[in-house]
Order: sequence, then structure tokens, then C-alpha cells
Amino acid sequence: MILTRLLLLVLFVIKTTFVYTQENDPWVLGIGINVVDNSGSRFDELLDIKDNWNLSRLLKTTVEKRFEYDYGIELSMSVNEFIRGKKINSISNSETVNYFAIDLMVKNYTSNYWQDPRHAWYTGYIIGGWGGNFFNSVINNTLNIGFGINIKLGLYMWLNFQTLGKFSIDNNTPGNANHLQHSISMVFWL
Repeated sequence: MILTRLLLLVLFVIKTTFVYTQENDPWVLGIGINVVDNSGSRFDELLDIKDNWNLSRLLKTTVEKRFEYDYGIELSMSVNEFIRGKKINSISNSETVNYFAIDLMVKNYTSNYWQDPRHAWYTGYIIGGWGGNFFNSVINNTLNIGFGINIKLGLYMWLNFQTLGKFSIDNNTPGNANHLQHSISMVFWL
């Protein structure tokens, strides 16, 4: 009987600690799809999906560590492909180009400034940081800045929409490789 009570007490402490950790400083995992617009048209043709958006090999995964609701550090990986005939830096692409990106960024959940994050059905944020973008095997370092929104689907499950502007800080690819990346993901608090 004492062993049963001790076991129940240990399970209660573990469960309470786990719930507290989820509430204040959770780990967040995400998996989703991404599209890349590297057309070079700036803001003129943002929604020209047919000519500008690259929709092949759409995988995106993320790992985020949240801190006290308001901040997070995110590491993400994206895989895509620039299909022949799509625009890359205002020029029609004549060959298939593989795209792989690793991004390390900081988030600020700005919606927490006007709503209680524990009871909100959405959270909005701004995000920025470094990106390593590989066009075939050539790396292009970028300064990333963007915004996103999480919509609550369940207790620890959210639907994420995010847009990033990626601005080249080196000149390793034609047209300086500034581009946009949009993504939709399912994220899970652990």
C-alpha cells in the first residue's frame, strides 16, 4: 500500500512538472509545406503562382524552444525545387535547381502584448535571423525577416502560417538570390 501511494505521488509530481513546463517553456515541433518565390519581381507579382511559385518537394520541419510565452528560438529546415520554366531573378529557369534551406531565427510573439496567451485562439509573431540557402550546391547566406500566425486547433496543436523575406548577405548566386518563402505547418507543443 505504501509503495502504491509513493508511486502515485511520484506520478503526480512528474505530471505536474510536465504540464508546468508545457505551459511556460515548451518545446514546439512542426511539419509542413513551403513554397519559394525567387522571381525577382519584388512586390509586383506576389500572387503569380503559375510563373513564380516553386511547388515541388515541399517539406518543411521546425524545432522551437519557447521562453515565457513571448519569445522563441527556432531552427527550421526546408526542401524545395525550382522547376524548369519558372522565373528565377526575372529570368526563365532553363534547368531544375534543388533548394535546401536551414534557418536559425528568433521569434517575438507580439500578440501577447494585447491578449492573454493562455486563453488566446491565435498568436501572432515577428521572426528574424540567419538563413543558409543552398541552390544546388552553392550556399547563399541570408538575413531573414518575416511574420506569422498560429491558430489553435487543440490543447497542444496549432496551425501555422508564415512568410519570410530572405535577403542575401553575400553574392554567391545570380541576382543576389533575395527571395520569399511561405509555409503552412502543423505545430505541436511538447
